[in-house]
Amino acid sequence: MHQFNPPLIRNLCLSVCIGTLLACQTMPENTRDTAAVVAVAAPNKTAATTVTDLTVTTINIATAVAASYDDLWRRMQAGFQLRDDYAQAEVVSRLQYYTDNQRYFDLVSERAAPFLYWIVEEVDRRHLPQELALVPIVESTFNPNAYSGEHAVGLWQFVGATGKSFGLQQDWWFDARREPRAATIAALDYLQILYGQFNENWMLALAAYNTGDSNLRRAIRKSGQGTGIIDFWNLPLPRETHAHVAKILARAKVISDSEAYGIKLRRIPNSAALSSVEIGAQIDIAQAAKLAQIGYAELRALNPGYLQWATHPDHPQTLLLPAENAEALLAGLQTLDRSQLVSWDRYQIAAGDTLGAIARKLGTRVDILQTVNQLRGSQIIAGRSLLIPRLDKLGSDLSLSSILPPQSRRTPVALPASHRVRRGDNLWSIARRYDLRSKNIARWNQIELDSILRLGQILQLGSSERN
Repeated sequence: MHQFNPPLIRNLCLSVCIGTLLACQTMPENTRDTAAVVAVAAPNKTAATTVTDLTVTTINIATAVAASYDDLWRRMQAGFQLRDDYAQAEVVSRLQYYTDNQRYFDLVSERAAPFLYWIVEEVDRRHLPQELALVPIVESTFNPNAYSGEHAVGLWQFVGATGKSFGLQQDWWFDARREPRAATIAALDYLQILYGQFNENWMLALAAYNTGDSNLRRAIRKSGQGTGIIDFWNLPLPRETHAHVAKILARAKVISDSEAYGIKLRRIPNSAALSSVEIGAQIDIAQAAKLAQIGYAELRALNPGYLQWATHPDHPQTLLLPAENAEALLAGLQTLDRSQLVSWDRYQIAAGDTLGAIARKLGTRVDILQTVNQLRGSQIIAGRSLLIPRLDKLGSDLSLSSILPPQSRRTPVALPASHRVRRGDNLWSIARRYDLRSKNIARWNQIELDSILRLGQILQLGSSERN
């Protein structure tokens, strides 16, 4: 049984050993192999800064064959092991949706490109079926910020309690369920546990991942298949669970023979797309973006686990970015003192202070003070401290939008009867815009959750039962 240990998430850089590539968060710091980590002297000898080059060629991760593919999709095809179930009626019935649906696979390829290599690598390292690497496509369409109505989060859609049971750190600063590497380790641990619990049957493991092990056991008892080989396809399970497994296999079948289905898969190199920089201290993400010469929004997108405007005050303090930007970040860090990495001061509240008076005195705003200090209202207590962002230290280009956490920038929007699909829209973004649930929008419009929307398509934002 593979269990996650919360302290082991501290270091999110990857360490390369001879013959294997493992995520560092799965190993204690005192045993981590640092052979592939290049140490960089801290600006003032107090903050350790390291970079790991994730593009380094690994040797014999699973087999020598894995490294021979220049395209990640082809490598995955070679690792598919569940082909015997591709001919199931429920799988075949789903193939029509993906036939000639180039836009869908283009979207998946674009979203998966930064992170898919790590998933495929870890699946190969464990000698598991590569169909498992397709689970995030079904769960989230490879959106690390996907959020379901059941409060499941991330590529692999972990709810809070399950994520914590597998050591996925969740606090105000950081949510490891959104961090693709940490969530992948936890998800594969979970799937392997389910595989062992359910007769080493991957159909059952995938079903349990969707519906829960207790629901699956109940369905097995009802079916009378308690002994011998269990036929997943004839179990009395919710339609959603059968569809979940069928969607994974249908996508695998299309990827296995994409040309036959009118699909051209965009090439994804069989190598890591990003480098990992361990800062060794908390840093403003806007500050890091400036130093790395990368857009703030892009840096945030590559590091979706960070919920606020900075890395964690304790751990993790790692940033992922393209290799050339990693080099720029390292160069920039050498020009800064540690005190310049985080751009705020601490203010001790005095008797008679108000938020408004403090904001005026220090040249900031009440809403910023409330957000930074997690204040729901205006009440403050003398003797306690407030964090005060030093906006001037980051330059004039730092706006409130880069200081406020992502969830604080949602603006309530009046709910119209319908929405016309615009470029870049998907069900999750539309749901967030109108404070709805994506599954409800899908139900009202009789479409699948992972449907690709057409420009100009009209989506109803309610139903007769709702109105």
